[in-house]
Amino acid sequence: MHLLLIHQAFPAQFGELALWLARDRGWRCTVLVESMSTVPPPTEAMLRHVEIRPLAPRVLSDRPLPWPLQYADWLSQCRAVLETLRSQSDLQPDLVVAHGGRGAPTAFIREALIAPIAIYAEYYFAPSHADLSYRLDLPPGDPDVERLFPRCINATTLIALTDADAAYAPTHWQKASFPSRFAAKIDVAFDGIDARLYRPGRASRPYLLAGRTIGPETRLVTFTARGLESIRGYDLFLGLAARIARERSDTLFVVVGADEVHYGWDPVRIRDRSFASWARARHPDLPDDRLVHLGHISPEQLADLLCLSDLHVYLSVPFATSWSLFDALASGAVVLAGDVPPVREVVEPGQHALLAPLFDPETLADAALSVLNDPKSFAPLAQSARQRILENYSLEICLPRLANLFESFVNRAQAR
Repeated sequence: MHLLLIHQAFPAQFGELALWLARDRGWRCTVLVESMSTVPPPTEAMLRHVEIRPLAPRVLSDRPLPWPLQYADWLSQCRAVLETLRSQSDLQPDLVVAHGGRGAPTAFIREALIAPIAIYAEYYFAPSHADLSYRLDLPPGDPDVERLFPRCINATTLIALTDADAAYAPTHWQKASFPSRFAAKIDVAFDGIDARLYRPGRASRPYLLAGRTIGPETRLVTFTARGLESIRGYDLFLGLAARIARERSDTLFVVVGADEVHYGWDPVRIRDRSFASWARARHPDLPDDRLVHLGHISPEQLADLLCLSDLHVYLSVPFATSWSLFDALASGAVVLAGDVPPVREVVEPGQHALLAPLFDPETLADAALSVLNDPKSFAPLAQSARQRILENYSLEICLPRLANLFESFVNRAQAR
């Protein structure tokens, strides 16, 4: 099988998949990519086993594009894919799998290839009451942008999905975000979490973290997100941390992620500073020496941190479920998460994690303090959570499912 993967960056969702298919299944895996990711970067094994080819060059803006121009930028990506395929005649795959939306410029592929096309249907933005529009508690933004941007960003996803022969979403909730008329076209198959990397007991205390020693007496509370933004609840975490800090002087709060925004209206709502600095200024009672920001770190460092965590906090709004939730569950950390539908698909409250309403700070704080006051009593919860990952979301479970799904895509296309 020759599989052609297309994504804006690598490894992203396709890195572990391409490596396993090439190394363990003997597939030829080629990736067309516009840039190489640094969070995390591709591993040496990926670079050795996977054919990584850059897209044809195109003019890129050095600043964020206004939302109406992002559709034109996507068409520019589509043309770059077409030019790349036309210039490399050895690319005649059995199947094309592309990240749906702006990350997968598939509109012109059929001008160069006859292979079936499958779309990674990650998410379809809601017009209201979810994802970008969920945080009604924050300062208002530009009403026109908030109403029209979801239509704009969904347009590219709809073109890719309409043109594709098949599609798959990582979770049932993410599949349900798409219009119901596409339901029959979208299967559900999760990417897979490296439960050998993210595991209990990987690191032990005392542990040196950012120049300070974490001893057995310290209560460690963690929060991770690619960007410290409202859609992932960074400000809600700081509010929770401030409440915990008033009750317990032995608690250290560690944040992994950069002061940047990938989704939402934070730059429009908070015009004079970054959202992270705005959120921090709202909680001056949280001492600086109790809050550690690590920025972006390697997967190995993150795995160490999560297995040492006494409590991991996940306060994302209803949106594409973050890998950080799965990583923490696999690592044996006790997880306190917002009680929203995408989280409830992954865990059962009280059996795999603690859930509380996102906008109920008192209930969140009570739940957090119950763990920090007696971490050992929650060990069965953490063990059950890891078993949940091993049985449903680990690479060992998910990668064979994806391989079988891809083969079924090819078989369906041949039957048609």
